Amino acid sequence: MIEVFFLGTGGGAPSKKRRLPAFLIRKQGLSVLLDCGEGTQYTLMQYRLGINSLKIIGISHMHGDHVFGLLGLIASMGLLDRKETLYIIGPKNLKDFLFTSFEYSKFYPQFKIEFINSYEDDEIKISTFKTCHTVESQGFIISEKDRVKIDDKKLKEEGIKDWRIIRKLKEGKSVEVDGRILHPEDYLIVKKGIKVAYTGDTSPCQSVIDSVKGVDLLIHDSTFLKEPSAYTYGHSNASDAARVALEASVKLLALTHISSRYEDVSMFLKEARKIYNSTILPEDLSYIVLK
Repeated sequence: MIEVFFLGTGGGAPSKKRRLPAFLIRKQGLSVLLDCGEGTQYTLMQYRLGINSLKIIGISHMHGDHVFGLLGLIASMGLLDRKETLYIIGPKNLKDFLFTSFEYSKFYPQFKIEFINSYEDDEIKISTFKTCHTVESQGFIISEKDRVKIDDKKLKEEGIKDWRIIRKLKEGKSVEVDGRILHPEDYLIVKKGIKVAYTGDTSPCQSVIDSVKGVDLLIHDSTFLKEPSAYTYGHSNASDAARVALEASVKLLALTHISSRYEDVSMFLKEARKIYNSTILPEDLSYIVLK
């Protein structure tokens, strides 16, 4: 199970209804923040989402609406006496940006900050992919690892109750029972892990389509409704995001990074659903659970 919290779904500048980009992904105690627009720490505190529970922060690119909240968030972590290492995945110049700011502000975190290119543990993997913006940019894929479990129903039907036999099958070992060989592949079920992809800012492009194929949730740039200039600024229209979702055969598309110029956003969903029906338009502070 993966929880996705849409903390900020606007872009460029905040509006009365939409904050700047920030997405919290949680799985069994692991908290990952993707992008950190200005004010993100207030949202995390206000809704008790746990600033110091964040283990990994991913920054898609260095434009201010995606990164200006990071300094304040890290400073608050320090004031809250954080001890655990904070892992950051971001553009190559993010480290200089942070540590130069620390130097000028005379703030020095008392916890370790480690810059990494990817992350992996027993449960989850986080990787990046190239996106198509006007500056160096990357998207993120958070992949839950496949899980293997025993087919209890089949074992029950065949009258197999001996825990020693079941344990060996779980370990991938064949077992002889009453002259018959039981093979593990006949009694194990593979549950495919959930995948979430986030593009950050991007024009529609093949590298994104290739990278997000088949994901359970695609959070895609949808800055504009019908603006030819979207591509000049390295962004997408709602219909572009829908075409990417269609070509990549994703299960669910979430439109985000909505420009503050739009007060009525109902047409975003209508335009996208003409092309890809499995589309949602999350509001700030909404969340979904993927199982």
